Amino acid sequence: MLQAMFSGVSGLQAHQLKMSVIGNNIANVNTYGFKSGRVSFQDQLAQMLRPATAPSDTAGGLNPAQVGLGVSLGSIDTIETQGNLQTTGKGSDLAIQGSGFFAVTDGSAVEYTRDGSFDLDSTGAIVNQSTGRRLLGYAADASGHVDTGVPITAASVLTVPIGQLGSARATERIHFVGNLDAAAAVHSTAVTYSGNLSSAAAADDSVSVTSTVYDTLGNPHEVQVTLSNPASGPAGAGVPAGASYAWDATVAIDGTESYQSSAGKSRLYLVAGRWQLADATGQPAGSSIALDGGAGANHGPRIPGAGGAGPVSIRLDLGGATAVAGASSLAGEADGSTGTNPAWGTSIRTFDSLGIEHLIAFRYTRVPLEGAPPPGATSQWNWVATENGQEVASSATAGNSPLFFNPAGQIVAGSSQTAVISPSGQAVPPFTVSLDYQDLTQRAGDANAAATYQDGYAAGALNSFTISSDGVVTAVYSNGQSRALGQVAMAAFANPGGLAKVGNNLLRETSNSGVPQIGVPDQSGRGKIVPGFLEMSNVDLSGEFTNLIVTERGFQANTRIISVVDDLLQEVINLKR
Repeated sequence: MLQAMFSGVSGLQAHQLKMSVIGNNIANVNTYGFKSGRVSFQDQLAQMLRPATAPSDTAGGLNPAQVGLGVSLGSIDTIETQGNLQTTGKGSDLAIQGSGFFAVTDGSAVEYTRDGSFDLDSTGAIVNQSTGRRLLGYAADASGHVDTGVPITAASVLTVPIGQLGSARATERIHFVGNLDAAAAVHSTAVTYSGNLSSAAAADDSVSVTSTVYDTLGNPHEVQVTLSNPASGPAGAGVPAGASYAWDATVAIDGTESYQSSAGKSRLYLVAGRWQLADATGQPAGSSIALDGGAGANHGPRIPGAGGAGPVSIRLDLGGATAVAGASSLAGEADGSTGTNPAWGTSIRTFDSLGIEHLIAFRYTRVPLEGAPPPGATSQWNWVATENGQEVASSATAGNSPLFFNPAGQIVAGSSQTAVISPSGQAVPPFTVSLDYQDLTQRAGDANAAATYQDGYAAGALNSFTISSDGVVTAVYSNGQSRALGQVAMAAFANPGGLAKVGNNLLRETSNSGVPQIGVPDQSGRGKIVPGFLEMSNVDLSGEFTNLIVTERGFQANTRIISVVDDLLQEVINLKR
């Protein structure tokens, strides 16, 4: 009978333990990262009253007759289900979605937790605000590269040195995008004359040709060439040897005469079947009148610009005219065209090795094709780069070239060039910048070419940080730059339920948890990090209250065993009376 009483006592003890676990679960319903516990019971050793017997020819087999001696604690298990995530709006708060634990340290031992309420301490270390434990991870080098192959120890503390000054970087590359207007005006450079200039004209004959040329902004100007006073067999001083015919030349620009053979400028002669100019001494001067502002006998003033345009130099080539004894009939064909503004500009800030800013302005001007353009080129843009009005590079700089485009508007030459910037008055060496024009186009439409990217920056102070879902801690500097400082380490265990709870939401490795598999989040079965959230407890209150009722009833039932046995023993004692 006493066995029954002791069985009841064991039941009371077991249910008391279960009640403690339920109470602990309910108490931690709002504890970040808490995992609820579950109690399992097992029966104790049973007393054998009669062993089992095997069947025989005359009787059947008998089962063993045993009396149980009560109940004992089987296990207290940790339920490792995912808790709900609660937003906090704080970027340093971290929740784990999936399996795994944060690795933290007190400076000596490595412990583990699901509580991600982290912030910075005065040293810049990322610490848990409840315990002061420092978060462990992989540190990045000066270039932001994170080596995740190094072992994690108690010294692998992640730090964010707020206020630390980051180094400056000199600009090495500028990238340009956008469009240069294909409808931009092209200033004229030459008028080519064709047709016939009679070698048997009457003394009072003359021929006049008017051509339209364009200044640097595409404004039209009229150039009128008049040839008069023809003379057969010219002779005397100033006549080149072999000359058989001569004409006086007069040039008027927008109605104003600016070149006159009768005023000492070169006269046009027929020598060996070709027309050429000669000065007053008979010195040959080619077949073109150069309106370039020069002082020579075959030079005249430049075409004046209009509306803010600059003056333009024009070559009037008369060498293509024939010289037969028929009527004179000349035609002039000028290059160039009118259109939209042929100039465009953009600018960008660059930095030297000390982080000092240099504002570089780029100016692009459409010009006629010059020299020997590359194959496929149909248009050309010259460019110049300046700082404070001083040229630092241009399309004429050694190693550079103009920008050439094909009929489809694609750049065919000049896509990669350089500029050497020499800081003045500073102990900083000149630095070379690569100019990347490969994404520039020339199509009809508004010009919007711009320098959109450069890779230099000034020194900046670290003023904030972010943590990504893969655990990368990124520093954000006051100069707009960012760099990886490290990556959060995460531990996974073969049996996370085997970890020992040591309080303060901390867990330690045991012989049954397995060794920690430490690596980066979201790899090899480890969960991912959700910044700005915290994982809530996974306690199910409805289930806990149900277990509370069941445990209470179990405890009450075991007390009844004790009280009933006590009554029975009282009856036995009363037999003596």
